[in-house]
Amino acid sequence: MRRTSFIIFVIILGLLLAALSKAQPESVAVVEIHGGIDEGKVYLVKKGLSIVNGGILILVIDSYGGYVKSMDEIISLLKTCQCRTIAFLPPGSKAVSAATGVALAASKLYVGDGAVIGACKPTPSNDKTEAYMISRFTGLLEEKKVQKPDLLARELVVENKAFTAREALDLGLADARAGSLGEVLRAEGLEGLPISYFRDDLVSEALSLLIDPGIALLLAVLGVLLLALEFHVTGFQGWGVIGGALILTALYTFNLIGINLYAFLLVSLGVVLILLELFKPGIQVFGLSGGLLVGIGIAVEYYTQPYHVLSSFTVTALVLLGLIGVFIALIIYKASQTLRMKTLSLEEKLIGKTGYAKTGITPGKRGVVYVEGEDWTAESDDEIREGERIVVEAVRGLILKVRPAES
Repeated sequence: MRRTSFIIFVIILGLLLAALSKAQPESVAVVEIHGGIDEGKVYLVKKGLSIVNGGILILVIDSYGGYVKSMDEIISLLKTCQCRTIAFLPPGSKAVSAATGVALAASKLYVGDGAVIGACKPTPSNDKTEAYMISRFTGLLEEKKVQKPDLLARELVVENKAFTAREALDLGLADARAGSLGEVLRAEGLEGLPISYFRDDLVSEALSLLIDPGIALLLAVLGVLLLALEFHVTGFQGWGVIGGALILTALYTFNLIGINLYAFLLVSLGVVLILLELFKPGIQVFGLSGGLLVGIGIAVEYYTQPYHVLSSFTVTALVLLGLIGVFIALIIYKASQTLRMKTLSLEEKLIGKTGYAKTGITPGKRGVVYVEGEDWTAESDDEIREGERIVVEAVRGLILKVRPAES
């Protein structure tokens, strides 16, 4: 009887938990992908996924394409996230080249009237790149279960074909028609749910600039010029460190160094600038630049971790470690100030100082005086009584020449 009651209790508890989980509203994130497919769009997709938590991610696409590397990153994010992914091409929009790969990677694709998808021939074209793109699109089309996915992928890449909304629906590239985002939400049963919108912001625009090859080349040129400036000025001024940071950014853009190495080197350069500020105070701009580089390096490292969300413990630890770093920096600063302080000679330390005679002093006979907390052997051209106040006139080795203070 007890066993039966326990089983019934477990079943009821399971049903209650299932009902509660279903009662929880799904989180919906809408990410607008307008313009080029680049690191800025990768950032936006990651930002949207960070709040979805098993809900729904909707990509509203209107793009002529962009970088294959960024396309692959977004595809990887969409395929590995624990959520429903939906792409929507609004009426009159387009998903061309790399944007086509992003649209096809979603679990479901809605298209509006007048939308166009396709034209995926890489520019400049070569056999290796085309073979890769054909394989990439073939895999995406196989998941959509279209007929002859390899032939369709070849049409997209080699023949550079583009398809209208009707053609995309007939071929199985798209799943349904929708005239607006509201229609997509109604078709998916998402009306009334809270929606978070993600559009281009300052961070995404900055990332888009950094990945631009023209910007990267100019950064490399500026970096070399700053290095040359460093070598042609007297003493270390820090321009070479800034130039090194610019060159590193260009190397990352051209995939010559990885993102983790880039973040580490940025932090290292930042530390060099901070140390320069500590040992050569007064420059200020190097300390601020160093702190900025360290901050950027840490942010870049977090950016490489998909779906990473800072917990309150992590924030506390970061603040604590930052304060410890500031405390150590202050110690270094104070120590460097001490090292730079000029060591006074005995003459500079004692001449003009006053004290008193601990013994009597007469011309030709030395005595003992107390000056600056120490006993000194002293001589004088005047007669000085014991206990009389004296002034140091000169230092000869370790012998002080003194005179009566009242004289």
